[in-house]
Amino acid sequence: MSKRLTVKPKSEGTLVLDAQGLSLHVDGDEGMRARIEVAQQSGRRVALSALTPLEVRRTGAAAKRLRFLLSRFDVKPVNDAVMDAAATLLDASGLDGHECLVDALVVATAALCTPPVLLVTSDTSHIPALCKAAGDLPGAPTVKIVHA
Repeated sequence: MSKRLTVKPKSEGTLVLDAQGLSLHVDGDEGMRARIEVAQQSGRRVALSALTPLEVRRTGAAAKRLRFLLSRFDVKPVNDAVMDAAATLLDASGLDGHECLVDALVVATAALCTPPVLLVTSDTSHIPALCKAAGDLPGAPTVKIVHA
């Protein structure tokens, strides 16, 4: 009897959720559920900044669902590399750190993930400028936007 080798699927990049993407998923949005399922089936990791759950706080049954979903995703810490990248993004985009700090940290988190990177967001003002500025980071990562 021969042993069958199992091959771990090759990473096909990362799908990063911002607060709107995570919120839709927690609230049971079928489109977001399907998008995440397709990403996972294709070998894409689903990730988010450790700050994102703070933006999406829930209570009761929704809080339990949020905790369960977070256990299935790659929650990235806000470390020195992310903070340095966020500062570069703010400088390169000309955006205000006070107003755009969380968005900059989310895009910095995405930029440091395994490419290709797709960022699920509904933001049409700050996130596109920050994603464009990601090209100024070491390695010139590309963060593509997927509208929630």
